[in-house]
Amino acid sequence: MKAIKSIYLALILVLAVTIVSCDSGDDPKPEKTSNPTTGGDGMGGGDTSGGDTGGGTTATAAPDFSLQNLTGETVSLSALKGKVVVLFFFGNSCPACKASAPSVQSKLANAYSSNDKVVVLGLDQWDGTKSAVQGFKNSTGVDFDLLLNASSAASSFSTTYDRLIVVDKEGFIRFKGSRAASSDANDAKDTVETYLNN
Repeated sequence: MKAIKSIYLALILVLAVTIVSCDSGDDPKPEKTSNPTTGGDGMGGGDTSGGDTGGGTTATAAPDFSLQNLTGETVSLSALKGKVVVLFFFGNSCPACKASAPSVQSKLANAYSSNDKVVVLGLDQWDGTKSAVQGFKNSTGVDFDLLLNASSAASSFSTTYDRLIVVDKEGFIRFKGSRAASSDANDAKDTVETYLNN
């Protein structure tokens, strides 16, 4: 009987750790940045470019990545210069990410589906198999491109799963979410609107 209780306690502990590790939390405010005062192509290795933006932060060049999508095509951030790009970092089996995905679809992907100057991408930073990422797509109903093996991209952006990042047409990070993607979707959309017209 004592052994059974120990097993139950171990299972409860594992379940609790799993839930906490996948909980994206709600940090207070996302980062927003303004126009840089100096250049660079914005698609470098993530170095800070530009001057003070008034809030004590600087616009940061988005690090480039080249990742395959579910159909085997390579998608590079640098090839999307001239477009506002929304990045949704997710874990392929993360319940919080699955819960956020419909908000990303409705508030961002659907809102800009007819605008070829906005691209929404999902990046699986849990490096799941193609079938695991396809399963995420099927279960959430998203229709935007999902990219595989994105843990290195998440690391270079210094972000985690269930987060949104907006990159402007020049390749600078303009929004870096600090809460669940569903909580930050409206702020990300406001950022897209701002930089779509700049």
